[in-house]
Formats: sequence, structure tokens, C-alpha cells
Amino acid sequence: MEAPKPRFFETDNKPVAYLEWEAIRVICFEGSHMHIGDAYPKFEQAHNYWIEHFNQQATKEHHAINSRIKRNEFDALDDFYDALQTILKPKPRGKMLKDLKRRNARKEHQREVKGAAFIDNDPLLSAAAKSAFELAETNADDTAIAAKAAELAVEYDNGNPLSDVQMGVLCGFIQQRMNKHLELDRIEAELIDDPDKNVYYMWGQIKRRCPKGATIAWPHSTAIQYGRCSKSQVTAVMNKLIKLGAVTRIQEGKRGQNSSRAAIYRREV
Repeated sequence: MEAPKPRFFETDNKPVAYLEWEAIRVICFEGSHMHIGDAYPKFEQAHNYWIEHFNQQATKEHHAINSRIKRNEFDALDDFYDALQTILKPKPRGKMLKDLKRRNARKEHQREVKGAAFIDNDPLLSAAAKSAFELAETNADDTAIAAKAAELAVEYDNGNPLSDVQMGVLCGFIQQRMNKHLELDRIEAELIDDPDKNVYYMWGQIKRRCPKGATIAWPHSTAIQYGRCSKSQVTAVMNKLIKLGAVTRIQEGKRGQNSSRAAIYRREV
């Protein structure tokens, strides 16, 4: 078979390069050291160097994937790359970590206050929050909100169907998010007066899609698409929104072939 193009052999992530080598050897070359060496002669010696890095730096997640490779649990190379996402996904740090702790604390407070009415289903609540944008755009009434809540409750059922009380809480949550989408904020006066109208337009696009206090992934490509500005203008526009206090960047964006991440902002007003 034709040797697949490796993704990590030439990166600085040597433990992952070792895992990729082993995965390709087992999945694509039936475990043959000779065949994989023939397929990638440039990296055959480097492989020994990667082993040292793996032994010194590997986490329990690395070892878990390595064990799955040895047990031949991956049917295809894509399955291996999917499993790698647990390692490659950046761990929250700085403002992102602080925001995560704040949200977890708020969740535990809601669990204590609401008791049996508390909805312990993050995917459902996330989908409900997203649906609020479209519902707010159409000025949906109580009947439409209840219908959407019932639809989402079925779609995101986690094995614990919502009680009537919880359905009421879900409808109230959606209505609350809709209200946030419709709220005006005091910072708009400064944005309107700003001579750079790209700033106000970008703010309007973020505001439509992200209620106050929520976070939104807003990479350069999205900012260009909705902000209708050039790539060279995006950084200046977003920095001005941060300076004015409209948003906070809680995660820096990073471009990469295999481990890119989007910039994440929290809407402050």
C-alpha cells in the first residue's frame, strides 16, 4: 500500500510523533518495522530519538493511546488521529482557566439553588443558548419557545428525560438568553462616535451572536466574514473593542496544521 503522509514527524511534538510512527506501523504495515523503515527512511533513525522523548514526557493520555495501538484497537489511521485530539486540545490557562472556574462555580451554585429543577446536561443548554439567537431574530412567542425547548430536549436526551419543572426551567433559560440578545448597552455611544466604522460593525455582528457574559469563538476567518473587513484590519478592530471594554479575549488564537485553535472572546456589555 502507499505510505500515508505523516502529520507529526517534522513537528516539535516528539511524543506524538512516536505515537504516529507506531500507529502507522501497526495499522498500515501490519506491525512490520522493516516496511515502515523502508517507507520513511528519512525518519528511521529519528524514531529512536522520539522514543526517548516519549519515555520522558508521555502523560497517562499518551500511554493510554499507545496501549490501544499495541492492542490493535484502531481500525483506521483516522481513528487514531481522532483519539489524539484529547492530547492536542489545548488545556485552559490564564483568562480561559479563570473563566472556566467561574462558570463551574456558577453551575454548582445553580445546582444547589434549583435542586430537582436543575438541568445537568451541558450539550442541551449549549444548544438552547444557540437557539435563542434565531428565536430572538424572529421575535418568537412563548409557544415557539416551548416547541423549540421540547425539540432540543428530545435531540439532546442523555438518558434522563426532563421533568415538567425542568422543561419550564429550560424555556425560561431560552427566554433569558433571548432577552440578552435584545438588550442595548451603554458602550454603543462610544462605538458609534468612533471614526473607524469597522469597529461598530464588528461589534454589531458579535452582539447579534453572543449575549452578554457569554463566550464566542471568533477566529480571523469568522471576523473577516461577518465584519466585512480585510485580514489586515481584524487585529486592530478587535483590540479596539477590547480597549473599550466591549469584549475580553480569554484565549489567544493560534494557527497550525494539526493543532490550530480559535480566538475566544467574552462579551462584557
